[in-house]
Amino acid sequence: MLGAAILMETAIAVVLFSRILPYRANRWANIFSGVLHTLAVAGSMFVGDEVEPYYMFMATIEIICTLYIVWAAWNWSISDDGAPATTNSR
Repeated sequence: MLGAAILMETAIAVVLFSRILPYRANRWANIFSGVLHTLAVAGSMFVGDEVEPYYMFMATIEIICTLYIVWAAWNWSISDDGAPATTNSR
C-alpha cells in the first residue's frame, strides 16, 4: 500500500512542483516521476497469471503518456525570457 501511495502522490506532487520549482528542478522532477511511473506500470503488467485486455489497453496508454513526459522534459530548453520552453515552441 505504501508503494501505491507513493506512486499516487508523486503524480500529484509533480503538478504542484511544475508551478513552484525552478526550471532545472522541475525538469528533473518530471523526468524522475515519468520514469518511475513507466517502470511501475510496465512491471505491473507481469504480475499475476493473466493480464486482462482492458488493463493492457490502459497500461499501454499510460506508458506512452509517461514516456512522452520524460521525452518532453528531457528536451526542454530555456527561452529568451528565461521561461522553460520546448524545442518546438513558437
